[in-house]
Amino acid sequence: MRRLHVAECRGVSDLRQSVIKGLASSSRYRHLSADLLARTADWAVARHAKPGPALKAAKRKLHQVFGAYAVKLDSLKSHVDALETGGETHAVCRRILRLHHSTAERLSFVETFHATIWNHCGKPRHILDLAAGLNAFSLPFSGLDPAVSYTAVEIDRRMVDAVRRFLAITQRPGECLWQDLLDGVLPGNADVALVLKTLPCLERQKPGAAADLMHRLEDIPRIVVSYPVRSLGGARKNMPLTYRAQAQSLAATCGRDITFLDLSQEIVAVLSHR
Repeated sequence: MRRLHVAECRGVSDLRQSVIKGLASSSRYRHLSADLLARTADWAVARHAKPGPALKAAKRKLHQVFGAYAVKLDSLKSHVDALETGGETHAVCRRILRLHHSTAERLSFVETFHATIWNHCGKPRHILDLAAGLNAFSLPFSGLDPAVSYTAVEIDRRMVDAVRRFLAITQRPGECLWQDLLDGVLPGNADVALVLKTLPCLERQKPGAAADLMHRLEDIPRIVVSYPVRSLGGARKNMPLTYRAQAQSLAATCGRDITFLDLSQEIVAVLSHR
């Protein structure tokens, strides 16, 4: 029995490594963090005993969670190159913000978005931006002093590399960490954490992940969370009502006060220490 148990464990381990290798060699998913690929492989091998179906399920899972959001990242590097060679910062950043669905939706009111948040929270000295995507490129529209420190966490290496270059080009203090938000250790010394249009995605990966994240951010005085008001296809589907209720429940769970900000294009709430 002992020998059989060891053999079975070795088989599961080999299957897991096969799925990880398949994801890491995929043109679509090779840019995602190693922790995320491993976690997705674990999910797939728990449901499929053969490499082909397990890899297919893992790719389907990643597409459901991430595939629809990053749309034209192949041109990202060339846009950052333009910044580095003296391109007009606001014009280039607008082009970059259009490359990702989340920031593209916010582009028409990006200055108002930031001003509304800082009017409520006060202007921070250090921002922590989780599942940041390309949000760093909205900093020129944020009304914040260039000395404000910015730390981002992102799972896609292409966006991590671009944000690191952007911070260096603009000489803004900060960093961009390439890691899985669900598994990695998070910096805790920010005044404000941004968790923008991210919590539903985390919950799809791991039920309870939103509350767990809030507890991991307990040292940060204010957490700004946001939710979309429409699906990617443009339908509302009662999303404002549903997400407002989710935000209120989340605040109660983590023992924070909640304030909804006056933005009709996106549901934005600030969770503050009591």
